[in-house]
Amino acid sequence: MTRLNVILVVVYWVIILLNFAHNTYAADKSEYPLFDIITTTDLNSIEGADVILSSSPFKTELKAFALSLKEQEIANQSMFNKIALLSLREDLEAINKLLKQQNNTLEFSHYQLYHQTKQRLKNKNLTPAHFTDEAKALIQYTLAQANDEDFVQMALALGWSVPNAKDYALNVYKQVQNKAMLTPDEMINIAVNSHLYHVLEAIIPLVNNALAQQRTKRFIIEPNVLVQLKNGIELSTTIVRRRHQNHPLTTALQYTIYADEAGHIKSAMHAAAHGYIGIVANSRGKRSSSNDIVPWQHEGEDAAQLIHWITAQEWSNGSVVMYGGSYNGFTQWATAKYMPTGLKAMAPFVAANLITGLPYENNIAITANFEWPLYVTNNKTVDNSVYNNWQRSEDIVEELFVSGRPIVDIDKIAKKPNPWLQKWLENPKDNAYYQNMVPHQHEYKRINIPVLTITGYFEGGQISALNYLNQHYQYNKNANHSLLIGPYNHWSAQSKPRSHHSNYELDPVALLKDTEEVVFDWFDHVLYDKPKPTLVQNKVNYQVMGANTWRFADSLQELNQQTKSFYIQSAQANKSQNYALGQTPSAKTDEYIEQIIDMSDRTEQRNMAPWPVIQDNLDKQGGIQIETPVFEQDMELTGSITGFFDIGINKKDVDIGFNYFEVTANGEVFHLNNYRSRASYADDMGKRHLLIPNEKRRVPIVNARFTSKLIKKGSKLVLVLNVNKNVAAQVNLGTGKPVNYEHISEAGEPLKLKWFLSSQINLPLKPWPNAASHPLKAS
Repeated sequence: MTRLNVILVVVYWVIILLNFAHNTYAADKSEYPLFDIITTTDLNSIEGADVILSSSPFKTELKAFALSLKEQEIANQSMFNKIALLSLREDLEAINKLLKQQNNTLEFSHYQLYHQTKQRLKNKNLTPAHFTDEAKALIQYTLAQANDEDFVQMALALGWSVPNAKDYALNVYKQVQNKAMLTPDEMINIAVNSHLYHVLEAIIPLVNNALAQQRTKRFIIEPNVLVQLKNGIELSTTIVRRRHQNHPLTTALQYTIYADEAGHIKSAMHAAAHGYIGIVANSRGKRSSSNDIVPWQHEGEDAAQLIHWITAQEWSNGSVVMYGGSYNGFTQWATAKYMPTGLKAMAPFVAANLITGLPYENNIAITANFEWPLYVTNNKTVDNSVYNNWQRSEDIVEELFVSGRPIVDIDKIAKKPNPWLQKWLENPKDNAYYQNMVPHQHEYKRINIPVLTITGYFEGGQISALNYLNQHYQYNKNANHSLLIGPYNHWSAQSKPRSHHSNYELDPVALLKDTEEVVFDWFDHVLYDKPKPTLVQNKVNYQVMGANTWRFADSLQELNQQTKSFYIQSAQANKSQNYALGQTPSAKTDEYIEQIIDMSDRTEQRNMAPWPVIQDNLDKQGGIQIETPVFEQDMELTGSITGFFDIGINKKDVDIGFNYFEVTANGEVFHLNNYRSRASYADDMGKRHLLIPNEKRRVPIVNARFTSKLIKKGSKLVLVLNVNKNVAAQVNLGTGKPVNYEHISEAGEPLKLKWFLSSQINLPLKPWPNAASHPLKAS
């Protein structure tokens, strides 16, 4: 979804965290003294942020810091940080040049308006009143000159929340208050967050009237139409049409539990600007609906009824398309389970699913975002107070891990009852509870409309998005389902990508994706036979990291069949305590590499996904490093790891996993993805088959994440095999009892895990052909 006006599973400050955390700063200076005002200010309330942010000496110090940075140091930052630092330096020319290079001229309108106003007042008495008057005039003129699409893009870009920006800054200050010296990363975070707030405070309050005037001029907006469905169900909807529409049109529908009227208006306006009737509908119980709030369970049946209502309206031509991300991607699949006749196409991005995303991944309960049910069910909109202190949330997860309490106790640790989370924890396998929400098996046969799935290599919920696609093709051989995938995370897969993910700088062609623009172009193609979007040329459309090119394939199955099978060659490690992978199966299939792990020891963590993505060294986290030979030619790695592990344990169950890396010729370590799976559910997510202690068991690799990267000559691929034991998920103690209720006191003797040489690991590798033959390769 676009900007902050459409609320995602992660809230405002989590989105900001993705932009600021773990930047690529490489300054000459290694440490900086903490600002005195942060040290001495009481940060137990928001007033503390006011004291710091209003301090003139603090503002002066921030500017001095930004000016002290070398150009290359700023260039090494993410796009988001670059713009903020250039703004602190008051370098509007550099900002405009950078935005033009990245084809990103509207997304940072708040910075541009701020500095354009200051430039206009350069030789005048710059008082707050002068600034306000000049900024208002500039904003009104700029918005009036924009076409409908640009106006909507600016409205989205200017949709920041000033209070939320202040809340986030407060949390940043809290994190460093007890430190004497700051790292460059911490200095960057303080500078960027603080300056962002100052810019937003100056600009955002001035845009509302101008935006409202333009909205009225351009669109007919019905902000809260209550639709009555059967059985007393009520749905609040926001409906936007172009003011001069003179004939019925197709409706572009988003169906969401994230009730936010202002955000809905902007989303629906964007659809209207593209020539559709824009509608955002809320789940039962949200906004004006008098029903109880019930997440997940009834979205499909309710949305299907809503589509019947839409097609009966005079402004509708009888056709509806659906789009949206995360939970809003789930609601599309939930609707497709009922296949209302008016539904003609859908474009789910990073589509969620309870059993294959959050709170479960391969039947392992994940701790991330455990407070989400409270966020969406505490009131008629969303309860932002749930996420006001993300440091507290991290502390709760840490306490759960260290204490060894069962995951069902997480709301007790939080001191907040969480009944919906508890309901999901009562259902740890793929059963009728989840199957009743979305299409199941042969129900996919009825889904004969075009579908476009969008997700990313770094997207935490990629498994659920691809599971829908794979199920669709498995049960419907005639499915018309395309995939767009690239180096994106949960946020950037749904919007415009930033220049970096973590400290990985995206290829220029990866920045060509603007999700909603691609989706509306795709709708125009499938409905009105207009040209295909540039990035959607076949069933699978993927960006090869490091090659600066997009490639296209007929199917995921085709890509995953292009594999090379590898086997652990010997149970004897080399001098570096690593084990070789080769393409010859081992003749000693009963030999194994053994790990002994104390599951009650919480001083260590294993199988954590490392951060940042690119590092100088590989951290095994106590795991077993297995590695391919160095490649003698460039290779394309595209697809998911498949195969199986033959294992034996002295317990009844184990959560295994691995981290997956490229190690380059110069020793740089690139983290490709992370895998975790519960051995007892690997054969069937719906049936638990416990292991027999000390007997060999074949455990398939299931739902491994998809990635694509050019592996240069001289590089090798590395897997670090391990047990999944970390703060990011529950810990399986292997008792055979329901893991959601296992307590550390039941850990018993240390786990003995044998990885047999008969294991087979299929890596999706093929030689890299002549790059000149690749379409969509930047010059």
